[in-house]
Amino acid sequence: MVRSALFTGLVALVLSACQHSATAAPATLADSSADTLSALKLALGGAINRANIELGVGDFTATSTVTVLPPSLTEHETRSPATPTVFNLFVKNGACFAVQDGTDTEIPLPDVPCKPA
Repeated sequence: MVRSALFTGLVALVLSACQHSATAAPATLADSSADTLSALKLALGGAINRANIELGVGDFTATSTVTVLPPSLTEHETRSPATPTVFNLFVKNGACFAVQDGTDTEIPLPDVPCKPA
């Protein structure tokens, strides 16, 4: 009887450990290599319709928030009302995605390795 209960508990524990969570969890980048940052810039740039973007400072392997800086001023501009765009990184079912602050739209990051924060 005890052996059967232990076996059942062990099987349940092993099966639950193999499942991915269906809910989104905050994530960080798995690494900060040039390829990873390039893929992140490409995906976020596409989300805000800008070809070239510059990321704000920070260690994206330690924080789940990524800031995209506004475009630089041109030679004829002295100031700009533009503000940075903030994204939060998440992982769900092993897939990494970003969500822009103030929206619920999930931006897929297929070539960006991430891990739960």
